[in-house]
Amino acid sequence: MHVPLPAGVGLRPLTDDDKAFMARLYALNRQAEVANFPFNEQQKKLFLHSQFEAQFRHYFSHYPRGRFALIEQQGTPIGRFLVAELPGQLRLVDIALLPSHQRLGIGSALIRQLQADARAQGLSIQLQVDPVSPARGLYERLGFMAGEGNGLYLAMVWAPRPLSPDEGGRLGGSTAT
Repeated sequence: MHVPLPAGVGLRPLTDDDKAFMARLYALNRQAEVANFPFNEQQKKLFLHSQFEAQFRHYFSHYPRGRFALIEQQGTPIGRFLVAELPGQLRLVDIALLPSHQRLGIGSALIRQLQADARAQGLSIQLQVDPVSPARGLYERLGFMAGEGNGLYLAMVWAPRPLSPDEGGRLGGSTAT
């Protein structure tokens, strides 16, 4: 089953030229978190840059078979969508959108598309999320179930189940729209 993305939105593989955009995306999405740090603006900028670099290295070293894509709208970068293929599962490593493109259904559509892909392959989807992140509510609406936590992150999993004829293509029992 194909799940359409909003008009003008698409994915393309990451290139080396995308690193600067991804660093900016990371910093924009962490602004509220660092706002009250006892750092001056330059220190905050350096902190966010070092955190991005550590995350970037971690993702690419731990998930060498990742399907890492840039999210674009009409050819302009608006986010990133990082998925790793692991034995028996897909791992949603990261999904991030510019603040101006959040809460527009783009993330939901991408995750529904991933769920359709996982269902076709008979795979679960696993992820980790900050327990107080608004994203947790999105994942729950899309049928992800909370699992174990490690103090920083909460593990969540979505498992495919066969669609009943009366569901009309609804994914994973999701009631999200």
